[in-house]
Amino acid sequence: MNPALRRLAATTAGALATALTIGSAGPAAAQDIDVSSLGEGGVETALEVIGSLPVGSTAGVIGSVGSADFPLGTGSQTPLYGEPRPHKDVAEPGFVSKTKVGDYEYWVVDSFAMQREVLVEVMPSKGEGPAPVLYLLDGVDSPEKPSGWRSMAKTDTRPLANDNVHVVAPTGAYASYWTDWKSDDPLLGNYKWETFLTEELPGIVESQLKVTDKAAVGGISMGGQAAMHLAATYDMYDAVMSFSGNYSTMDPLGYQTLRMTVETRGADVQNMWGPHGSDQWRENDTISHVSGLDGKSVFFSAGSGVIGPDDLAAYKGDVQSLAVGVVLERGVLEGTTAFERALNQAGVEHEVVYTPTGAHNWVNFMKNFDAGWDYIKPALQG
Repeated sequence: MNPALRRLAATTAGALATALTIGSAGPAAAQDIDVSSLGEGGVETALEVIGSLPVGSTAGVIGSVGSADFPLGTGSQTPLYGEPRPHKDVAEPGFVSKTKVGDYEYWVVDSFAMQREVLVEVMPSKGEGPAPVLYLLDGVDSPEKPSGWRSMAKTDTRPLANDNVHVVAPTGAYASYWTDWKSDDPLLGNYKWETFLTEELPGIVESQLKVTDKAAVGGISMGGQAAMHLAATYDMYDAVMSFSGNYSTMDPLGYQTLRMTVETRGADVQNMWGPHGSDQWRENDTISHVSGLDGKSVFFSAGSGVIGPDDLAAYKGDVQSLAVGVVLERGVLEGTTAFERALNQAGVEHEVVYTPTGAHNWVNFMKNFDAGWDYIKPALQG
């Protein structure tokens, strides 16, 4: 292997640490890998290196450091999609206002738990009677108006657009893991997303839409991990679907990936759940609590980390982001197979799909969306 190839292989972990882009198919903001230094082969040469990384290399590169906090880059000190919504004195959670954009509604709602407003993207059912609710959780960047689900996944072209279901996607949960943070973060402020999702938002939805007593939660990447935790923890969800999530917070790979997701975005991961190993870290380790999913409709999927034509199109020649996407999805693959084993050992019924190609990007996330929806839909119709 020539020196340029060695350098690319050696810096893949550094690219992951400084350019983590879970939930995004766009370019990463990280140290540069000079593609021109790879010689005339350019992208093809880079792909040769990336393609030669064995499945399981993610654990070797990242997980082998265990719980030691290796240095990270400075990351972004400002959320990519704007500052968090400011503090607001909120007496109780509730609906504030609504704006219609085609088939979508954008609700401004008050959160008492977070003392701020939240923008919620809603696609109401086209049916006339009551409908179940499908809550969709975004990845790490969690943009507002439109959400990643609308701008990247094109949810309105999916079958559920014509199904009898209300689709509700809260936004603005940048680098949050959709969880209740232990302490206010200097960058992110007061994060109490789990309380918002489980105690505040359902009542607001019920006040504005005709709903049944059935609900499901789904997510991609960061949102997939949160969706599985929520479904395992709360009886309010009858079904869950997760695409390229990672379901352990306690093993080295899960911990380091989660930590890098938060800290390369400029926040302090200890403000989330305290020191690693605390009760909150353990409570969010869904792989240890799979029994909470028993009796629910459970679907999840992962890509292989093998590059396909659609991955090349998604990254548009950005070799660095492609390398990060490959390593991330191979980590997801390891975590997904471990989660499948835990469900099998516990006797929890589920459906899992592994795609033969796919890096960590929206194209890969959505490959199995239709299959996931078809699998969980009957649980919402009973």
